[in-house]
Amino acid sequence: MMAIRNTTFAGALLGLVMIAAGGSEAHAQDPQLTQFYAAATHLNPAFAGGTLENRVSFHYRNQWPGMPGRFVSYGASYDVFIPKINSGIGVVFSSDEAGTGALGSSSFGFQYSYEVPLGERLSFRPGLQLGWSSRGLLNWNDLVFGDQINRGTAGSGATGSLEGLQNFQLVRNYFDVAAGGVIYSKRMWLGMSSRHLNSPSESLTDATTAPVPIWFSAHGGVRIPVDGGPTGADQDLLFVASYRSQGTFDQMDFGFSMDSPFLTYGISYRQILMKSAPDGAPNHDAISLLLGLTEENFRVGYSYDITVSTLGWGITDGAHEITLSYVWRTPSHLRTRPHRILPCAEF
Repeated sequence: MMAIRNTTFAGALLGLVMIAAGGSEAHAQDPQLTQFYAAATHLNPAFAGGTLENRVSFHYRNQWPGMPGRFVSYGASYDVFIPKINSGIGVVFSSDEAGTGALGSSSFGFQYSYEVPLGERLSFRPGLQLGWSSRGLLNWNDLVFGDQINRGTAGSGATGSLEGLQNFQLVRNYFDVAAGGVIYSKRMWLGMSSRHLNSPSESLTDATTAPVPIWFSAHGGVRIPVDGGPTGADQDLLFVASYRSQGTFDQMDFGFSMDSPFLTYGISYRQILMKSAPDGAPNHDAISLLLGLTEENFRVGYSYDITVSTLGWGITDGAHEITLSYVWRTPSHLRTRPHRILPCAEF
């Protein structure tokens, strides 16, 4: 989960109470990965079929394990390019937990992209995602309310619990729409994507609405060939950047990595831009170290985030992230004419 989701258990519980009580200004935020290109179709539906092969991917992230509660996200995806219709299709699943017994969410979506040649050097891919999402309580019994710990409040009519709320439900399900596009050549790419375009409500009561803020991302990068690098094999130097915005929050990630046929390693930096931050608030979050290994069609990546904000690495213990992917070709892919493959990073 990104800095947008970086929150304490108390914050997650406060957000839950405000949403359930009808507070229209409290919204949960979408998770994200440090290795966002290892889960490319989660970032942008236009990446569906981008490898021109069958691809299965998994990811797991444990955010701030030194803090109380759980901040865990995980997901899976499958996508493939279909040469006969010049299109990519995919399915994505993701889930996350924020705080012990507090909020959790999950989503499932179908994706479609179409390859549009723009001459000899450029191609464009628009993409669409239609899905179903849910958000709600993971474990009601683990929640602690003010009237359970503040003496003299229980039974006085001034309670902090949700027991008196009418039409309260543990889970809210909603239809969700996302779209994106990417323009690319052999060595560069630039994409944009957005989620929650239909403004679904995540309120846990029927009496109020709480629209999910629209999530927006702009992302891109470039590959620069390097002959005979440190590993002794030809490899590419990759520069990548990603901007994300949701509600009043935004952030910027940028970094570089060395990518060879069997080894990838790199470093990135995450900055919290904080459009509505109070004066003096920090605008930096983490430095991330990345290591990836490739063995034929199998790839595994590991990254570790070092917290550099005022919260401190010793308090959060950083963040661990693991990604796995497997790609394979079918006879139709072997017979088809050559296509331009998206050059974005695999980790």
